[in-house]
Amino acid sequence: MMRMVRSVLALLFAAAVLYGMQHTRPLYSDITSPIVSSGGMNKRVQASAFVLSLDSARVARVLNVETFGKSKTYTSSGVWVVVEGEAEAKFETLRLTSGEWLSGSGIRYVLTDRLPATIEMMPGDAYQPGLPRRVLLVFEVPEEAVAGGTVVVARTKLLPLDDEIRITTDVSGKDIEPAITIRRNEERPPWTVLPQR
Repeated sequence: MMRMVRSVLALLFAAAVLYGMQHTRPLYSDITSPIVSSGGMNKRVQASAFVLSLDSARVARVLNVETFGKSKTYTSSGVWVVVEGEAEAKFETLRLTSGEWLSGSGIRYVLTDRLPATIEMMPGDAYQPGLPRRVLLVFEVPEEAVAGGTVVVARTKLLPLDDEIRITTDVSGKDIEPAITIRRNEERPPWTVLPQR
């Protein structure tokens, strides 16, 4: 009888351990998620492969783009978020191809593809070690996604366990400008955002 009680207790203990392991183990998406480095505006945030700093984040209802003597106006059912900063590779030439706006509620919005490639927005440029380059990110988001937003930049979304930098912006839903103009320059920096502050 005692042997049967021990067997039942051992079986119950094993079931409890397995149940606990099943409900406390991390999900596969957590195990293979990017390695995140976080920071705020006007700070150099370093990941293992690249460095990013953002110095300006502006929100507008209308976006004007001037390139090669032509001007085009872009409207949206939401608002435009225009973010400027500087990126630099640390050890080898690399491209940053993934940029997202992470709203305060956790919804992600990717970079817009509505603007012409002549503006030299991210993605596109190659970044070199020791040579910081200006970076321009433009997002089209709903107005309620602006406050508490975070810019998320990575080399690519396809590589698990790769670097990802998250920079919390200081914009609020009350700082919306009527219009912003992005003008292409012939020299560096490759664009100017108007009106300048």
